[in-house]
Amino acid sequence: MRKVVITTDSCCDLLPEMYEQHGIKVLPLYVTLGDESYFDGVNVTPRDIFEYVDKTGTLPKTAARSVGDFIDFFKGIVDEGNDVVFIGIGSSLSSTHQNACLAAAEVGNVYVVDSENLSTGIALSVLKACDLKDQGMSAEEIADKIAAETKLVDASFIVDRLDYLYKGGRCSAVSALGANLLKLHPCIEVNSGKMGVGKKYRGNMKDILVKYVKERLSVEGMKYDRTRVFLTHTCVDHQEYVDACVEAVKETGLFDAVYDTAAGATVTSHCGPNTLGVIFCTLE
Repeated sequence: MRKVVITTDSCCDLLPEMYEQHGIKVLPLYVTLGDESYFDGVNVTPRDIFEYVDKTGTLPKTAARSVGDFIDFFKGIVDEGNDVVFIGIGSSLSSTHQNACLAAAEVGNVYVVDSENLSTGIALSVLKACDLKDQGMSAEEIADKIAAETKLVDASFIVDRLDYLYKGGRCSAVSALGANLLKLHPCIEVNSGKMGVGKKYRGNMKDILVKYVKERLSVEGMKYDRTRVFLTHTCVDHQEYVDACVEAVKETGLFDAVYDTAAGATVTSHCGPNTLGVIFCTLE
């Protein structure tokens, strides 16, 4: 049987050591600041994003890799005798999925899964794919099972500033908040690959984040997958926010592994500073 390599794009937001541990190959997406383009996770950071927006008043632009880039990426892995599973940013959020599918058809032995998600919502599917690979499943079997279980990923996040999402146009429901644009801190929920506005919070950001985490982890009737949970954030200058939320998660005793991960430049470009999400899988 050919070896299986799990791949993703840089929107996945896994910890660097986890990519290495599982042998996950990553294709970085483009982030453009003014006239300069960079590779997410390679030569641009969230702090660069914040400084650019504060200085210019304009948002960065993000872009998928071309079909040709994907062909080169996949071919380099397949030519070494491997089958490839690619799980990237959801098809409703980026043309990345479409380009990956076109490249896969050209290269062969590549199986593309629509995560219907972003950030560590992708990462949960990627790590589950790694678990299945370790169990001896083929690339096709892994892709089929992950595709069938993407809706078990529960992804949401709280934003501090709505102007990033508003100007970026990635969450159309944000525009309905109108005059309250900078007064509300909504929970943005990802459902079937699309972002919508859930509960709206007011008050101190640290208190809001802890309350949000506790509420997401105490939903009546919800069956939580104990394997792992991510607290993913853009809290560059406020680690105390994250620490308080990590403690709140641990107090629930719901998960075997709790990961604190920083979002990369792609997610940061659309969510802004002090965004935090608690992201996990359910059992049904």
